[in-house]
Amino acid sequence: MPHRFQGAVALPVVMVIDDQTANVQVVGQLLTRADYDVVPVLDGREALALAERSPPDLVLLDMRMPGLDGFDVLEGLQAMPQTRDVPVVFLTADQERDSLTRAFSAGAVDYITKPFIPEELLARVRTHLDLKQARDRLARVADERQKIAEIVSHDLRNHFGNILFSADLLGDPALNDETRQRLAHSIRNSADAGVLFLQAFLDQQQERMHDAPPSPILARTLLEEVVELLSHQSQSKGTRVRIDTDGADGIRLLAERAGTLHVLQNLLSNALKYAPPGSEVELTAARQGKYARLTVHDRGPGITTQDRERLFQRYVRLSAQPTGGESSTGLGLALAKQRARTMGGDVWYDDREGGGASFTLELPLA
Repeated sequence: MPHRFQGAVALPVVMVIDDQTANVQVVGQLLTRADYDVVPVLDGREALALAERSPPDLVLLDMRMPGLDGFDVLEGLQAMPQTRDVPVVFLTADQERDSLTRAFSAGAVDYITKPFIPEELLARVRTHLDLKQARDRLARVADERQKIAEIVSHDLRNHFGNILFSADLLGDPALNDETRQRLAHSIRNSADAGVLFLQAFLDQQQERMHDAPPSPILARTLLEEVVELLSHQSQSKGTRVRIDTDGADGIRLLAERAGTLHVLQNLLSNALKYAPPGSEVELTAARQGKYARLTVHDRGPGITTQDRERLFQRYVRLSAQPTGGESSTGLGLALAKQRARTMGGDVWYDDREGGGASFTLELPLA
């Protein structure tokens, strides 16, 4: 069912189901004037077929209809996963108490009798649509928090697992000095990465808790800050990190500072992890239309064709191996892409000319 739009916003969809054409027309005209997208249906079976293909936001349902009556339609809606949570309001001339009790027991959220008062009908429609939007928003927040919790536990488990494994090996009295130093180095890298990850995550949660709005931020300032955050990691591998914003020094992004740093920290951490020791990682900034592009370039192995299809999926191990024995670090590419999109941007990968990987963060210009 095509939706009408008001500006760039899709209007709420209300399906009106009644076997009387005159009733559908009256209710439909009232709702259309109130800026709702109305789907008129004269038959219960047709209503279920339409709702299955494109669920409405709310259903106004006549109780007494030939064929499938209102209770049959309500049962059918509740049997389909995609319409199970759609609020259904009975709109009927039946005023018997038993019918009202049966309607609520069957799962209806409200009951309006005919003839109805237009202002009352509109008020109830608006109330139930507002309640549905609030429930949907809470469900999305809960789902997002669950996904973030899974990623946090997964990444921290990696860091702690590597620390515990290396610490156990250090207890072997037969180890030579070189091996001990390598294990100690691995422990320090894992601890640093875990602390950076946890601090970035806490900063992000703090910013979200205070509903910090997007604000103009200099691209170069962000790049310099993320380089400083990961300076120990770059120094430990002898990797030089160079910032090149020639001709683009004045670029200002419109973004959340903590969220942008989280994404950049993940991209730079990955570049340092896979770049050959002693090589150079380059950070660039450029304008592209109404967007700014911050890109991290390395001279590592790049991403194979097979891995590209899974690159931004969660919990996927790629074929490339870190050059210094590092474990998984950062927020993860899946979370980085998700975070970028919540700020109106995106993250993607390109092969770097001459060999290596280029990961780009694109965000709106201020």
